Amino acid sequence: MSESDASTRASDEEDNILNESAFEKANFRIREVYDILREEAVRVRKEREAFESVAKKLKDVHFSATVKLNVGGHYFTTSVQTLNKDPGSMLHAMFSGRFDTKPSEDGSYFIDRDGTHFRYILNYLRTGQLLLPDDKLIKHEIFAEAQFYQIQEIVEKLESKAFLGSKILIEKAQCKTVAAWLPEDKQLKIGEMKLLYRATFNGWSSSNFHSCCDNKGATVVVVKSGKYIFGGFTECSWDSGKQTF
Repeated sequence: MSESDASTRASDEEDNILNESAFEKANFRIREVYDILREEAVRVRKEREAFESVAKKLKDVHFSATVKLNVGGHYFTTSVQTLNKDPGSMLHAMFSGRFDTKPSEDGSYFIDRDGTHFRYILNYLRTGQLLLPDDKLIKHEIFAEAQFYQIQEIVEKLESKAFLGSKILIEKAQCKTVAAWLPEDKQLKIGEMKLLYRATFNGWSSSNFHSCCDNKGATVVVVKSGKYIFGGFTECSWDSGKQTF
């Protein structure tokens, strides 16, 4: 091998080393850029998912002008959409735009009604859920308020609870019909009714009936015969000696 051949080979080896070093540096930089892009892609994906989640939640939220109510001195703030939830209600009539409803000087709309339990009415319109305390008197009062505001779904829900335990009155329409039997001054007693007697449980004889129902005050009696349901209401107590109905 000549001296020039040896020099050329040494130069080629140096070039190869430099090329390999440059390739490794370039490859390292590419990996760095790839890692940065991957992290950025993950960040963008998370941001998109967060945005879509928020957008999904906001889809059911209605932005509108708020309404301030003064119900017998109790103040509430809500939206027009909430007040218009029940198209048959008095609140819908007030805020549907059909009437020229004017606010008071302080900007609130006054309703001359005890506002103690109005929050239950308002929360039902907001959520569709009727969450009530166990206190029977409060339920009576809320029932009266629901009747005043003509929130029919609340009225029906409370009416259906008046006959808990009955195997005959199991539909809202049935409960509503029987509730209509009650005199005006007995309407607020709805919800306090207690099942006194069931023939299939207490026995079919008249003595069984009177042992359960005598001297209990006003009663509602419902009888089912085949597909027919009938009955009535009496303010007088049952008495096995008189047997008045």
